[in-house]
Amino acid sequence: MRERKYTVRFTEDEAEWLQDVALDGNVSGYIRDTVLRQSKSDRKLVSMNERLVDLGQDMRLVTDLLHDLNQKVAGTPTAPDATGSQEPEGIPDELTAMVLEILLLTRANSTRQDIRMAQGSVEYAGLSVWEGKKRSSRTE
Repeated sequence: MRERKYTVRFTEDEAEWLQDVALDGNVSGYIRDTVLRQSKSDRKLVSMNERLVDLGQDMRLVTDLLHDLNQKVAGTPTAPDATGSQEPEGIPDELTAMVLEILLLTRANSTRQDIRMAQGSVEYAGLSVWEGKKRSSRTE
């Protein structure tokens, strides 16, 4: 890959400041690293924004599913073209799958102590604790 050279002009004050902040007096290296690092940060922000848009769409879907579930529990009929499955009874399959996925991911990324603490809260609420398969021991 061929290197291109660019010329940039600075005032005397700017040149002095750059000389002071550049490590080992390497002004061109300092400018290159700073500009490219900023560019990388900008690309990360764009990527994060895209993920937030996707998350917003997912949240709307979950909200629609919860609204559908609320209507089922309240006994009011759901609109025929509403988002989510239209089972006559029970929780929509899409919502069950999402909740299960969230729970499994949370468990996979939790320490044993955190899991025991959460299970204690479930028991305190008067509910039975789901044990699942025993995990192999891992460093906590």
